[in-house]
Amino acid sequence: MKIGSLCTGYGGLDMAVESFFNAETVWTCEFDKYASQVIEKRINKPNHGDLKTTDWTQVEPIDILTAGYPCQPFSTAGLRKGADDERHLWPYIKNIIGILRPKFVVLENVRGHFGLGFREVLSDLASCGYDATWRLVRASDVGAPHRRERLFILAYAQDSGDGCLPVGIQSSNAQFGSNTFANANGSGLQGSIRQRHGFTENSQIAANTNSDARTQSRRTSGSLRTEDYRLRTRQDQRKTRSKSRFSREMDKKAVPAPLDQGKLNAKFVEYMMGLPKGWVTDIGLSRTQQLKILGNGVVPQQAEYALKLLWEQACG
Repeated sequence: MKIGSLCTGYGGLDMAVESFFNAETVWTCEFDKYASQVIEKRINKPNHGDLKTTDWTQVEPIDILTAGYPCQPFSTAGLRKGADDERHLWPYIKNIIGILRPKFVVLENVRGHFGLGFREVLSDLASCGYDATWRLVRASDVGAPHRRERLFILAYAQDSGDGCLPVGIQSSNAQFGSNTFANANGSGLQGSIRQRHGFTENSQIAANTNSDARTQSRRTSGSLRTEDYRLRTRQDQRKTRSKSRFSREMDKKAVPAPLDQGKLNAKFVEYMMGLPKGWVTDIGLSRTQQLKILGNGVVPQQAEYALKLLWEQACG
């Protein structure tokens, strides 16, 4: 299977998708010139640059599209301008999905996206002919020593027949093997949609994140269904978990010093993000450039675990 990567960054989301689907990234799309240097050095695939200006009718066809699109319009750390933020790229990504028609779409963003812009994403996916499952997963759910809660979405095309994830891979052939984080618990809100005739305005797709644990389900004229949508309790989140793959990998690595000459050490951040040693820090970028790229990145082990959970939701 072939992967096309939008908003690639250092490629953390693509590492997870490659591992989970046994797929290969064939092209990337990254506008930032420093992140593009990481792509050139570590991924060595064509970089289409600015997704706003690329002629998407001319790119190599792919089976899976990934996009960890900019979080600044939705992040609680920013001004939360949403669609009014000049960095709001979702409308462009929606158009790209419509042109490329991949079998699967894997998206990632911050938790704050739930309360701002998420409804539009699900509506747009439905209008493009995709069903989707979504879930919040923390980096700590796979053993990382930090929370970094993120929203992951797995969308799959509905025009290839009925059934559980009907295109590309059959669920019975999904061999998680060493990729499994069997004893880790997912975190936060989760849900799925099944659409046939488009998205309806009165459908329930968002829940109050302060509500207690409950399952909400609504059916609206057969056009959209949200199911298995719940907020896990803190008690659930505190259940004992066996050591995950992240923890085992981290145990094998020498831990870089957190500080370097009194400043945050980019090599330590790279370690915390679960990346191979030197993935970002050994290609000649400045410390500031490295930290920016790492701060915008995805923990591959976290994303792979999210895919496992989303697959199980979709097939449930």
